[in-house]
Amino acid sequence: MKIGIDIGGSHIGIGIVSENKILANKSRIFNRQDRLNIENCIITEALRLINELLEENEINKSDIELIGVACPGTISKGMIVRASNLNIYNFNIAEILKEKTGINVIVRNDAKCAALAEKKYGAMKNYSDCVFLAIGTGIGGATFIDNKLLEPKRYSGFEFGHMIVNKGGRACSCGKKGCFEAYSSIKALKLKVTETLDIDSDISGQYLREELLIKDNPRVKEEIEVFLEYLKVGICNLIDIFEPEVVCFGGSFSYYEGNPVLEKLYEKINEDGSTFNGKPLPDFCTAEYKNDAGIIGATIEK
Repeated sequence: MKIGIDIGGSHIGIGIVSENKILANKSRIFNRQDRLNIENCIITEALRLINELLEENEINKSDIELIGVACPGTISKGMIVRASNLNIYNFNIAEILKEKTGINVIVRNDAKCAALAEKKYGAMKNYSDCVFLAIGTGIGGATFIDNKLLEPKRYSGFEFGHMIVNKGGRACSCGKKGCFEAYSSIKALKLKVTETLDIDSDISGQYLREELLIKDNPRVKEEIEVFLEYLKVGICNLIDIFEPEVVCFGGSFSYYEGNPVLEKLYEKINEDGSTFNGKPLPDFCTAEYKNDAGIIGATIEK
């Protein structure tokens, strides 16, 4: 058995994992106070949740082979070099967790972890060349060519969310302007829609998806149109660069399957002139493991 830890922009999730199954899990939503000392909060909550899971499921710590951590941002040699959405820099989480637990720890970018789960067990398992696009609080991704995860030597790389789609445009949490993430993350969409409707931005993703985005409000439709145009640009850029057999959507956007917003996106990508080589386009799918993909993928050693 292994333990997977998924650190998101708004939560930490812990699961006891065996192969492609989460046997038991717990999570904690970050509040404003947590964010004032987020590194300490992550360590404290991770240890607390791990201990609770082991105790409640009558599992000995000695039965745990590995702790895998999935975290947004730039990862290098067990360190979170930069996670802008969490305001974390040069945080050696692997070393600290190993010292506290006595268990070996590996750390990877969260999108890479989710991609590994979908490639080994889920929606991409029958494809060789794949692009995985995690769209949620931010935008991350991973690419497989001939079944191999592409990994740079220096950093985790493949920061799809920080390619520029509008030079000099909206400010991004990374410090640049006009990033894909600043226009096409679910966080960006939520912010624009709630601003348009003049309502509290602290709403659930489910409420955004199932209520606000399907109402016949012309101003909301306009914001959705802008969101989809930039999302199309980013996706078509990735298709032109990698020529994948499939593009798989993960993160909270994976819950948009069957939603009119996702259907409209497919229509836009299918428009003539969207990609360099035209049709046939790659297949499109949503992640099978949804938000569990990060926890499961964090434990895959490759």
